[in-house]
Amino acid sequence: MNNKIQIGEFLFRYRGIIPIPFIILILIFGSKPISLNFNYLPHIAIIISIIGEIIRFTVAGYAKGETSGRGSNIAADFITDYGLYSIVRNPLYIGNFLIFLGFVMYSGNILFTVLGSILFFIYYHYIVLAEENFLKTKFNDKFDTFVNQTGRFFPKHLKYTSPPYKFNFKAAVFREKDTIFIWIISFLLIDARLSGFSAPNRFKTFIFIISFLFWIIINTYKKNITDKV
Repeated sequence: MNNKIQIGEFLFRYRGIIPIPFIILILIFGSKPISLNFNYLPHIAIIISIIGEIIRFTVAGYAKGETSGRGSNIAADFITDYGLYSIVRNPLYIGNFLIFLGFVMYSGNILFTVLGSILFFIYYHYIVLAEENFLKTKFNDKFDTFVNQTGRFFPKHLKYTSPPYKFNFKAAVFREKDTIFIWIISFLLIDARLSGFSAPNRFKTFIFIISFLFWIIINTYKKNITDKV
């Protein structure tokens, strides 16, 4: 097996780890050693992350069959070539990148933002190679057609193909509840670090409480549904 494919398969199993070192480093160093500060930077950063989560949420709401989106092994029942996948082949990873980019930008740390973006690209480059090797092996010519028609990360066209079924909001919430909660907490932590861990204001406390309650309620509701099946 090609070494790049093996590396990609290994990184795929631990693909959720890449943000953790940057969260730790930013909590240690804050906006230093190279910082950029202007009034609208935090707002722009949050908007970028929200766009990333909207992309993830949209993908999650239209996900059907077995995919590798949540598991530790690459898997697929079919090639998804509709919805956002009709524009680019990896919309989920674009969403991941935007969430991550918004987070490191929020710190104002230029070094972590640039370095993180480069490492993110390298990390997911190998993962995508492994995924495409799997899809090519399983679907052959159908995957080749998909590759010829759709760009990996950058669109070859803007012809959107509507999904063959309705958006499943509940499924999207179930899939994304952990991601949303983790990133909200991460933003609150880095915000606290940048403010010297001073007492949080009422708005940020409110955001934390609402996010925590949302996460608990959705997890409890999902568990009840699962237990009844």
